Amino acid sequence: VAAAWALLLACSLLLLRSGWCGSGTGFASAGRHSARWGQPPSSEQGRRCRTASAAVSPEAQTLVDVLTWAEIEAMLPLPATASSSHEEQSGPKLTLYRDTNGWCPFCERVWLGLREKGIPFDEVLINLYDKPQWYKDMVPTTMVPAIKFAGSGEVVWESDAILRRLDEAFPEVGPMLFREPGQMADAKLLIDRFMNASMGISYSVGNRTEAEIDAKRVTLVQAIDDLDGRLRAGGPFLLGAELSAADCMAVPMLERYGVQMPFTAAGVKLRDAGRWPGLAAWYDAMESRPSYASRVQGDAYSWTVVAPVMMRLFGGQNGTLSGPAADRADRAAQAARALLDEMVVDAEAGASAKGPAPAGSPRAEAAAKLVANHEAVVRDATSTTPKSQLDLTRLAPESAPTVDAALRAAAAALLAGARPELPSGVETSEVAAACRYVSARLSAPRDLGAPAAAELRGALLHLAKLGDASG
Repeated sequence: VAAAWALLLACSLLLLRSGWCGSGTGFASAGRHSARWGQPPSSEQGRRCRTASAAVSPEAQTLVDVLTWAEIEAMLPLPATASSSHEEQSGPKLTLYRDTNGWCPFCERVWLGLREKGIPFDEVLINLYDKPQWYKDMVPTTMVPAIKFAGSGEVVWESDAILRRLDEAFPEVGPMLFREPGQMADAKLLIDRFMNASMGISYSVGNRTEAEIDAKRVTLVQAIDDLDGRLRAGGPFLLGAELSAADCMAVPMLERYGVQMPFTAAGVKLRDAGRWPGLAAWYDAMESRPSYASRVQGDAYSWTVVAPVMMRLFGGQNGTLSGPAADRADRAAQAARALLDEMVVDAEAGASAKGPAPAGSPRAEAAAKLVANHEAVVRDATSTTPKSQLDLTRLAPESAPTVDAALRAAAAALLAGARPELPSGVETSEVAAACRYVSARLSAPRDLGAPAAAELRGALLHLAKLGDASG
């Protein structure tokens, strides 16, 4: 099991180099981020927010003129009034140090645990390919995740140890993640058995014969049967009615495999309610938890588009696949393109006036991320030396103003709740190309929570369709 998790972490490390986050060239970059919406703006910011909102009325169906980034920033909704609870008034209790991509399975465990317990925290994103010296000095293993308590300065590392320490330090906050030791041990055994069974039949099959692959598949299906049996007997979560540390440990792989396993040599559809109703109910229960679904969970497109990359990394010769392995990777790549095409249709169907974006909503999250990182997104879209997703067509550097205008049009529409409209004075075909590129590059949870990513892709792909029609 340890080797299986090490394999997945290695994949996160390798993919980090080519993501938008590691070098500060996209929606997120290494550094300190608030896990909450943010601090209330100044009175002047609040005045500008109200003025800008009035300029684009809630009834507006279109945005004829593209606002400046300063005007869009002024439209960002005011945060909700701070709670009177002790936790909210006293500020973040600790800092979480995690990977920039949001793909490290160990970080995901802790990230989810903190959000489920409702512990206020700050986070610092660590570039795993260029870890700062201060982090290596602070954490003996130099690995992520780690946490540092705000008051005592105590540092804890290793995901299991961190989750246990959260229960010790905050027994009165949220659910106890570790409870019922006997059931926890049984659940962990089932998770470990599933993980072991998935190795050698997922991203890489090595030199196994078809007969050996078939035998591995039988073992994997039995492990899924056992996991499903437990969930049917006492779900929807692994320890019953409430999410626990067992679910935090299981979800990183089950989430990925729920999307990717049909494209692997296993050829198994985990999310099959007819075959595995307990597991299907577990997925539904996990996705009903805002702590998971609003920010930690990835989306189907992001996991599908990265599946062939994982296959090439672990199953290829110098990154090249052949035979059945190449066919499987091609099917995953085609499925990712199909998902993006489906999003164009969904974007058109959902392109209607919705009213101003409320604070903390997915639309507000997407617009705020564009406000903070639009320069990096433009650089990525016009890069002449891309390091990943080389199949995507970048725009020429001189098209940077067009990319910027398209992003502003999308952000303004998201905040105003209006239908996105093409910016004037730019080449509409370039707007379409820019919007398709950014939609394809956008990854959840690396860049945004899945709901916010869906909103942003919807606005961008609607603009792309308008650009195609206009051109």
